[in-house]
Amino acid sequence: MIEKRHNTPSELATWPTRKSMVRHGLSMNLPWLAFVNASFALMILLRNVLFGNIDTLTGATKRLTLMVDTSMLGVVILSAALIVMAWRHIVGISIVLFVCSLMWAMCGFLLIAVAQFPHAWPIFVALLLSGMAALYFHPLGLLSFVLPLWLALPVASIALNHEVSLRFAVPWTVFTLILICGRFILLSWFEEAWRRNQQNQRLILRLDALAHLDALTQTANRRAMETVLENAVDQKKAFSLIMLDVDYFKLYNDTYGHQAGDHCLTRVAQVLKRSVRTPHDVVSRYGGEEFVVVLFDCPEAMAEQVAIRIQKGLRAEAIAHSASKVSDAVTASMGIAGMVDGLAGTEIIARADAALYRAKEAGRDRWSY
Repeated sequence: MIEKRHNTPSELATWPTRKSMVRHGLSMNLPWLAFVNASFALMILLRNVLFGNIDTLTGATKRLTLMVDTSMLGVVILSAALIVMAWRHIVGISIVLFVCSLMWAMCGFLLIAVAQFPHAWPIFVALLLSGMAALYFHPLGLLSFVLPLWLALPVASIALNHEVSLRFAVPWTVFTLILICGRFILLSWFEEAWRRNQQNQRLILRLDALAHLDALTQTANRRAMETVLENAVDQKKAFSLIMLDVDYFKLYNDTYGHQAGDHCLTRVAQVLKRSVRTPHDVVSRYGGEEFVVVLFDCPEAMAEQVAIRIQKGLRAEAIAHSASKVSDAVTASMGIAGMVDGLAGTEIIARADAALYRAKEAGRDRWSY
């Protein structure tokens, strides 16, 4: 039965999880990071064109240039692989990032400590900042990409200067703090976006629940009941259906007033909720004083037992109805129909409605098939 609508497992499964948000972030950010990597790698591969035959000016050996060019070609290939992996959600992104960073680390050491390439420092600083901006929400990927390159630069500085240079150590410490603080700031924005997303999802589900709930009786409304029936028919779930009409309800309203009539319907709905067998059965207000009860895995003979419980429950509730022509208390007429293969939900409701009409014709305060 439906009293308060809770989030079902299928609904919760549609919520964006933290993992799915990280996956979405990677699919958005990795192509940009791959573009940055490939751009700088191509810049180094074309260094002699861009910077005027700089290999000759720095006295780089063929072995050195081969190692640098091979590393940069590998970065370009891995950058293309990262784009494909991000779009297709292929596992192993952190491994590719780590290998890519190792290639950058080797290249950075060679360009700074051996070739003393003057433009190397800003390139590798920019790479570190790009990695932090693209991967701040993915700790494993961030460490995989940043750590080898971050360690390689001070090692290259020590090899170049044959000592720990204070002029390098101080700026590098400040830069490291900038990376760490920047990552925490970006992560706080990510956490705030996550919290707001969860709040929005809860609000959407709450509004959806209200859209499927009858405000007066706190049962499912007609729209929700029809959806339940459509799903049951589509999935070939066995069910029986009871259509119920409060006897002489117009006379009840004329005698006691509409507010009393609303209270009467609320009490009838409570009787119906107590009479169904399992929480999976659905009690809904079909319209006015009419209710529909959907009983799953319930043959018509068992549905008759539910109808008996409803009848006994109304008698026990003893809602006074002096204008009724069948009793001095509120009663109900019911029509019972079972699921039939090949019939739509609306057709089964029509069969229950016809049975309800027969119950009224037979004198009310009873049920009929």
